[in-house]
Amino acid sequence: MVPPELRVKGMRIRSARDIVKRFRVNWEGYIRECRVFLILTVLAALADAASTVYFMLRAGPDAEGHLAIRLISAVFGTILGPIVGKLCQFTAVVALTVYLRRWAVYIFVAVIVLYGWAAWYNVWGCDLYYPRLLDWLDHLL
Repeated sequence: MVPPELRVKGMRIRSARDIVKRFRVNWEGYIRECRVFLILTVLAALADAASTVYFMLRAGPDAEGHLAIRLISAVFGTILGPIVGKLCQFTAVVALTVYLRRWAVYIFVAVIVLYGWAAWYNVWGCDLYYPRLLDWLDHLL
């Protein structure tokens, strides 16, 4: 349930204190209310991180499509890089869903679907999509 003071449309941010206040107010009950989505997001993030490690061990960091993950993996390596990158992404998801608490369910669903699809793609999809995509591009160009 969104606290009453955050239900007002057009709440304007006037200072950093407003942001901190919103985080404090929205944090109350957040874990209890969003625990199922948090668990599903952690599971999807673990699957995506593990599959990214697998993908990078096969193809190297240069084959990664996500620029930030590619750069982090270039610095930290093909095993620690995806893990650090996914931790940063998860932290951003939690911060975003706390701040935008009314939209948290929609954000969680989108993130879970994208992480799940990315995990599938890293293991099986890249072999299905990539060769066919190149064939289609050859025919189009």
